[in-house]
Amino acid sequence: MSVQLRAETPDDEEFLRRLITQTITLELGADRWPEPMRTQLLTIQYQNRRMGPRAGFPEGESYVLHSNDVAAGWIFFVRTQTEIHIVEIMVLPEFRGQGIGAEVIRQVMALAGGKPVRLTVNVLNEGAIRLYERLGFRRVGGNEVQQEMEARTGDGPVRVDAI
Repeated sequence: MSVQLRAETPDDEEFLRRLITQTITLELGADRWPEPMRTQLLTIQYQNRRMGPRAGFPEGESYVLHSNDVAAGWIFFVRTQTEIHIVEIMVLPEFRGQGIGAEVIRQVMALAGGKPVRLTVNVLNEGAIRLYERLGFRRVGGNEVQQEMEARTGDGPVRVDAI
């Protein structure tokens, strides 16, 4: 499978709106909410998920994930002196289970150059937690809502050609 990361552009906004709205709908069970409440609350959630990472991490990097030249997901992460922090990662439902998320996380881990890679995940997102654990992430903190996870990367070669 071929997975590439392409820096986000303004032309990606329609795709990102669809991706984020579908992801939030699944996470919150919003397909069962009455209209027009659903549209209003999903719009607010979309804006928070879209603008929040950039506001909290203005130095962050935003990429659209492509699988075989088709937009399939999104990742937003920040590189600091001490870590790489994955702030958001989403894959369209029809592309899940194909290894796209795992491959992208491996690419980000390769950029770490020995620094830890950290992320936060909802404790109810069992599928994502299993994926992260398979990739070497371990719980290092959190609470009853969010789990903080970390993967230690080796000092091996850093593959920067992917990003």
